[in-house]
Amino acid sequence: MGRRFRCVADLALESRLLSVYLGTLFGRRDLEYGTSADISSGEEALDVPIRESDSASRGFYGRRLGQHLGMDGDCLLQIEREQQLILAVTRLTCSQFLPERTAAIPSEPAFSIVHQLGDFDKHSCWLAGRPRYSEAFGAGAVSVTDLRDNPQCQFKGPFDALQYYVPGKALDDFAREHGARPISTLKWSRDQRDPFLSTLSSVLLSAVEQGPPTNQLFIDQIGLSLLAHFAQAYGGMRPGDEVMGGGLAPWQERRAKEIMRTRLASSLTIADVAAECKLTPSHFARSFRRSTGVAPHEFLSQLRIEEAKRLMLSTKLPLADIALICGFGDQSYFTRVFSRCVGASPGAWRRARSEG
Repeated sequence: MGRRFRCVADLALESRLLSVYLGTLFGRRDLEYGTSADISSGEEALDVPIRESDSASRGFYGRRLGQHLGMDGDCLLQIEREQQLILAVTRLTCSQFLPERTAAIPSEPAFSIVHQLGDFDKHSCWLAGRPRYSEAFGAGAVSVTDLRDNPQCQFKGPFDALQYYVPGKALDDFAREHGARPISTLKWSRDQRDPFLSTLSSVLLSAVEQGPPTNQLFIDQIGLSLLAHFAQAYGGMRPGDEVMGGGLAPWQERRAKEIMRTRLASSLTIADVAAECKLTPSHFARSFRRSTGVAPHEFLSQLRIEEAKRLMLSTKLPLADIALICGFGDQSYFTRVFSRCVGASPGAWRRARSEG
């Protein structure tokens, strides 16, 4: 029972909490759950680690997808678990008219979820050689394609969208961990908006502008939230025993906090900490929040900031060195996170206390 997935209401609550937290980091109310975010805003962006290289793509996403469609295809994010891809996000853009129908996409056991960022004149789709739909798409529209059906596409007008690539195995593993049946397909009505996906799309786009900082626990949490959302909202996943679940056992909470304290400077993942607690990553992330009141990545950020404060007060180390020691990756990322959480830059905070 302890490893079973949370109920639908619990997922909705966590989705709202994640969205509110993201909005707090941005200082933007338009990122609250259920609202439409302005993806072109120039306001301060969230610090999310981005993996941009996928030259040896293992699925139909990134450059491979872009080349097949005749578009620019940049892989913004790849999320892995135990060296297996569970989610990839690609930005697809094209400003020219593409009159020809594309060749059939080679069949593979995965799903392509496309979230339109702007209005699109016409998108025609064929599955296994048969017409599926041909219509205009407004900004925010979502289309889901089963890549086992050898899809073909034809586009009219400028195209700007995010593709979420989800391997079927990732969905099945997720369902099996939580006592649910395998997910046979994903479905979503093309005329229905998805506010949760809109929020995450805005966050990821804004993050790209900031470069690749290091907060792997946070990116893991986004990946698990998206996978859970797709499994339930798109795949109709219903766990065998829906339970609200509790927090961590005392020994698990101690162990999780110990690992985070001793590995501040390392690239720590939710899977790493969950394994030490004998839990699945999704169950650990949920239980940790219930025990501590914060998500794992938030707790780790707090630890890093407190250690940075200690080093600034007790040593004369340069801020760049303190940033590396505390796991911030570089001084620029350290300054952004510290200023956001403390209300002053590291240098100003240090000077104020040394002068006092």
